[in-house]
Amino acid sequence: MVVVLVSAGTAYFKNSKQPKPKPDTEALPLNKPAGQLRTNSSEPLNVALARIESQTHDAKTLRFLLPRDRHLGARPGQFLTFEWMIDGRPVTRSYSICSSPVQTGYIDITPKRVENGCVSQFLNDRANVGLTVKARGPYGRFYFDESRHERIVLIAGGSGITPMIAMLRYIDDLCIPVDATLIYCVRTQQDVFFKNDLAALQGRLSKFRYVLVLSRPSSGWTGWKGRLRHEVLEREIEKPFESTFFLCGPPAFMELGRALLKDLAVEPSRILQESFGGAVAGGGPTTATLGSLEIKFSRSVVAYKVSPDQTLLESSERNGVLIPSGCRQGSCGTCATKLLSGRVQMESEEALNEELRAQGLILPCVSRPLSDITLDA
Repeated sequence: MVVVLVSAGTAYFKNSKQPKPKPDTEALPLNKPAGQLRTNSSEPLNVALARIESQTHDAKTLRFLLPRDRHLGARPGQFLTFEWMIDGRPVTRSYSICSSPVQTGYIDITPKRVENGCVSQFLNDRANVGLTVKARGPYGRFYFDESRHERIVLIAGGSGITPMIAMLRYIDDLCIPVDATLIYCVRTQQDVFFKNDLAALQGRLSKFRYVLVLSRPSSGWTGWKGRLRHEVLEREIEKPFESTFFLCGPPAFMELGRALLKDLAVEPSRILQESFGGAVAGGGPTTATLGSLEIKFSRSVVAYKVSPDQTLLESSERNGVLIPSGCRQGSCGTCATKLLSGRVQMESEEALNEELRAQGLILPCVSRPLSDITLDA
């Protein structure tokens, strides 16, 4: 198997082949893929913050202890949705798990501090050991599966490295003999997440290649410079037509990555990407020019006007109609609700199979109205 990861960051290290201790077989049975031991993602986990570690000047890794009687069963690359309580107000955010699924006693997340980001600022500036929070999941189809992926290419921009490091740690823990290439794109060497971990992985995994691309390098930098571009992918990726590609980073970065891979004639089915809450690119009608629309709930006997800029889940919560929800990203299907009349625009249909679509179910967490609608809720 070959795994290719793309990211802008540190230099490309030479392989040293040091043995890796055997993983704890009690943590994850070696004959079962990650994710086989699964908790009910609709039931929240109560997790407690046990360790805080600085990654860069604007990011920290937070370690949360998991309940001893619950198996998370995450696959490497999946995320959790957290229900934070900040200044007395509940706020929901999703974060990729950056620890290996083999480690069943805890999970790590690495939030990057974002300007005007209330949760990221809280986690980086005010969160202390002992903080407890509810988490749901794991969610997402963005994960490495050694039974299906003979070669994988991970392309990460900035904090998009978080699900990628989980994949690499999993490969390392289980000594999976895959060929891996990481292309990591960041501004400077000071912006590289998991710098020491990546160097150690490069030393232990004989088939792991690490490529760092810096957009604002120092004068002494001799590696790739500038943005992710065709030349980088062409030089660093072996057998692209046999690889599965993973893209994670800011929306513009992933859009660029997909365009470059398209130019390389990579099949779209071989490109996976992770984004939280962003609209999926594509044609179709837009909600931008629509006025206020009416939403009716047949069972709750409630009706109200709503802006088409709000998701149906957001608007229902603000108007006292509670629809069960989990990931709030269109991945888990917890909020699936039947659309009795009208039209909506869904940003993702990941959680809906053909049978559910045929039944008229939609995902309110990623749906916006295109007309007056009636929901079976």
